[in-house]
Amino acid sequence: MEPLWRRTRTSPDAEWTRWDQYIGWICPDDLLPPFSEKDFRSLTIASPEAHRQPATGDVLVNRPLIVYTEPDVERRFRTSLFGYGIDVVATPLEYTWDFGDGTELTTTSPGAPYPSFELTHDYRAPGAATVTLTTTWEGRYRVDEDPDGEWRDIDGTAVTTVALDPFEVVELRTRLTDGRR
Repeated sequence: MEPLWRRTRTSPDAEWTRWDQYIGWICPDDLLPPFSEKDFRSLTIASPEAHRQPATGDVLVNRPLIVYTEPDVERRFRTSLFGYGIDVVATPLEYTWDFGDGTELTTTSPGAPYPSFELTHDYRAPGAATVTLTTTWEGRYRVDEDPDGEWRDIDGTAVTTVALDPFEVVELRTRLTDGRR
């Protein structure tokens, strides 16, 4: 938009003041509020549900534990900022699986249930373990008053974390016996 100039006078008989630039050159987009990383992180983003297979019971040492989460998840929000209506969409950017034994796996794939072995982990020693999924989200937003209805990227990310129920990692050993007890 072009600049806006003005001049004033104190009464109908008074001299006009000199021309002053009231508003400089601006782009209409500059008048719309930015949706910041802080604003994005203030939204309550629900974690995607995490799964493991075997789903219940103990996990065996040196056997693959399959992990996966919901595919194609996105979260939609309706909020306001400085009186402007805002639509926000949060989409998973990456998934970090912490297996509770010092091992992490970061991927852009949500994984899949058995028979897929896309995301797995083999525990090397017996003990208690908990699998935790941390999802990193990217976002975009749209302001109601934008005549173009343009979606804009949010600078920065948000994270959510969900932990599965704890379980035991066990080691099974076979023994030969003579058949007598």
